[in-house]
Order: sequence, then structure tokens, then C-alpha cells
Amino acid sequence: MKTFFVFFLGIIYLLLANAVESILFNRLYFLIGIVLIIVGSIHYLKERNSYLKWLEDMREASERELLAIPHTQCILSEDSLSALLLDEPTNTLYFASRENLEEELIKKVIHFDKIYEVAIVEDEIFIARTSNHLISGSLLEDEQDVEVEEIDEDDPAYNTVSQLALKIVADNLSDPILEYVFLDEEEPISREEDEYLESLELCEKWYQKISVIIKRYELERVPIRHWQ
Repeated sequence: MKTFFVFFLGIIYLLLANAVESILFNRLYFLIGIVLIIVGSIHYLKERNSYLKWLEDMREASERELLAIPHTQCILSEDSLSALLLDEPTNTLYFASRENLEEELIKKVIHFDKIYEVAIVEDEIFIARTSNHLISGSLLEDEQDVEVEEIDEDDPAYNTVSQLALKIVADNLSDPILEYVFLDEEEPISREEDEYLESLELCEKWYQKISVIIKRYELERVPIRHWQ
């Protein structure tokens, strides 16, 4: 607020310098206006640098807190607000996130055998899905909405993407559908851009990991089911 006021006052003096006919007051007001604008600029740069330093410190603190969660494999969001972590010794999947850097970290703990379904969702379209076939139907949405769609490469909309996410269904009554976003752009980006290709590669790798977990526990349940 002080910086804005100094800038505003400096502009007023420059306007006064242009309005008065007296050469003395013209030069005086012009000099005062220039000085105020320079002071305002210095204050702005100091405040901006201070904010950027605070932001970097908060991001580093958030990253340390996320990485402190037990894990053998993990992926962190670029803004350090969320993470998806696997801890193989304890067979545990962690979803950790916060709304902003000043909020408390929310951690969701899911045991591997409580994971029932996983899907890659691209702009609300399911492009890949793995589910535990011992459970009938899809838990994500209606079965017809969850069918993996054939993408028409001739469609102009195919060439751009806004969002890419991994959706996981778990045995968690408070929040059964968990989502980790790999790409979220306000304006669609081309499928040929490195940002999209890198995000897709990471998303597919984690989709494969979760799919293996689902199938592993599906196979472990089959003998038990047959015995019963």
C-alpha cells in the first residue's frame, strides 16, 4: 500500500509539473515526482525480492515435509503442494497435499490391498483403466462413462490437452476417489510440447505401478475365494 501511494504521489507531482507555467515550480514538481517514483520503485523491488525469498523458503519447507513421509518411490508437484508416494516395505500408498503453502498438509494413507481401480483421465476422457475384476462394475462413474475411448487423431481437439490426471479408487469411505494431477493448464497445449510428453510419461509410469499393485492383490484373493 505504501509503495502504491508513493508511486501515485509521484505521478501527481509529474502532472503538476506539466500543468504549472512557472519554470521554477515546473522543475521542482518534476524533480519531486521523479524522486518519488524512484523511491517507490526501490520499495517495490525490495518487497518483491522479500516475497520471492519467502515463497522459496515456504516451498523448500513444504518439499521437506512431503519427502519426510516414508517412501521408496515418489513424485512431487512442481509447486511443492502435493505428492504421490509409495512405500513398498509397508505396502502403503500416500496422497499428500495442501491448498497453499500456508495451509496444513493433508495426508491420506491407503494400503495396497485397499486400491480397487486406477485410470488415466485426459480432459475428462478415460484413456486407460485398470480395475480389480473381483469387484463388479466400475467405482469411478457409470460403466458407460468409464469405457476407454478411442481417440480420433483427425479431430482438431485431439492435438491439444488441458489436464492430465491419475484417478484412484480406494477403500476409503470419506474420500474414495483420489486424484493426482500431472498437468493442469488454463490454455490447452499441444501434444507435441515437451511439457505434455513429460507429464504423460510420468502419468503412464505411475498408472503401471498402481495397475501392478491392483493385479497383485487380485491374484492373491483368487485362491482364497476358490477355497471359500
